[in-house]
Amino acid sequence: MSSDDDEKGWVLPSQIPFDELKGYALEECLFWLIDGMGARDIAWRLGGVGSGAADGGRDLEARFYVPDVDGQMIARQWWVECKGRTGTLEADAVKVACNNVVGDGKVDCLVIATNTTFTNPTRDWVEKWQERFPRPQILLWDRTSLERMLGQQPATVLRLFEGGLSSSGYMRALRDRFWNLLEYSSIERMKRIWIERDDLDLGVMERFALIANEFAHGSIDERPWAGACKPEEVLQTFQYGMFNLVYLYTRIMKTGVDQGPIVRTLAYLLLSTVRDFHPDLILEIFKLTLRTDNDEPMPIKGVEFFVMPILDSLRSDLQLVCSSDCGRFYRDDSLKYWEDRDPFQSYWSRFGTRGIPPKSGDGAYHRLERTTEPCQVGFDIGDGGGCPLYQVQPEIEALDIFLGTIAHVVRARAPDRRNRRERPGNRG
Repeated sequence: MSSDDDEKGWVLPSQIPFDELKGYALEECLFWLIDGMGARDIAWRLGGVGSGAADGGRDLEARFYVPDVDGQMIARQWWVECKGRTGTLEADAVKVACNNVVGDGKVDCLVIATNTTFTNPTRDWVEKWQERFPRPQILLWDRTSLERMLGQQPATVLRLFEGGLSSSGYMRALRDRFWNLLEYSSIERMKRIWIERDDLDLGVMERFALIANEFAHGSIDERPWAGACKPEEVLQTFQYGMFNLVYLYTRIMKTGVDQGPIVRTLAYLLLSTVRDFHPDLILEIFKLTLRTDNDEPMPIKGVEFFVMPILDSLRSDLQLVCSSDCGRFYRDDSLKYWEDRDPFQSYWSRFGTRGIPPKSGDGAYHRLERTTEPCQVGFDIGDGGGCPLYQVQPEIEALDIFLGTIAHVVRARAPDRRNRRERPGNRG
């Protein structure tokens, strides 16, 4: 299937409520549509927010920056008038809009948008008017035009009309929403994509966004995206995430969103990668991706800033889940800090004035280890030795030892892949 055919399948026009796009709804649609087209300095005119502006004036203003004949970027001023109707837009509304704008020499383009249609005589009138007044340019956007433009912007359709997207369109919108805005999407659509995953074209950007969305909603357990794809695809997705690690952290700091889902996504992908590939490959990926703008190795402090949250997340998770059924450990209370607070004990506090104390975030718990018992995953510990997961430290200087330890655990614990084909060099 060609890319053009793919694009046509992103949006389901029959599911977009064009008949209801009037007043505020049409203005909001045009706001996000021109935003997706690259407009800057978009202003929703006073009176438009909340109930829709009257048709007597422009509803939106924006600037588009385009190159001139010398290649210099110049700003073009746009006005947008929204004309929501039940039937064909009357010619007088178009004529008034054109005649009102001609007196303002700052306007380069006037868009007259309707959720219905323009008559042919109206289009002919605008064409003749444009011959007399070459500036501003007049654009007539009817329902067909809006449908075509929305078809190229799944993220806008997702924001406004979630039901108007096909699964492939929703996947593209989910990807763009994550990578451009660091926003997460509906869990119900995640379930639909999971069911239809074999029929969708999932690349590294889509797969990373899906995993991050799962962790933002809770966990990866119900839909294990890395487990459901080939080892090479897992490796490529982890590499892509690491190459974009600085970008992601920059977005996190600018938007103030929780870094937890990103950290857990990278930890999950790292562990999924060492399941099938030698740990030395992880070290090589770190060396390749953690570099400065001058293509020099990142200072050790920078490496620790980006990598340690990922390694700490991995270690704490594996310590708990691997030792939970191991005969060496007895710790009834060790998992309590993972559990949600009992809603019957905490519910009424939301109506009080002080709230309840936050849960401890240090992950501390009591651990009793029987050093004479064998290791559940086959570590050669020896009499009196401690569990390697608790002995090894995720230090940058000894990262190879840490990665080797977690690789041993995941290979012993994770289910075998179906129809796995081993190739030389894949496994350490």
